[in-house]
Amino acid sequence: MSEDGLPKGVVTRTELAVLASLFDRFEFAFDPPSISAKEAESEFDNYVRKLFDERVIPVHPRLSFPLFRCKIKSACRAFLRKNPPS
Repeated sequence: MSEDGLPKGVVTRTELAVLASLFDRFEFAFDPPSISAKEAESEFDNYVRKLFDERVIPVHPRLSFPLFRCKIKSACRAFLRKNPPS
């Protein structure tokens, strides 16, 4: 496990940056019900699901999707604290 609680090799730094950007667009949106925020959340969820299906389930079959999604969101928060959006 890496220091953010995710299994090693599940998410690259580049992928985490993309996920964090999407997360920022919906989690901290000035208008959470806006189409833009909803689209960002949908794109985030689709990306997380893809990572889970392709990389997590084959290696960690007992890890649940809700827990994985929670860990990804925590990793995004940590990433954004260290790398604030411009």
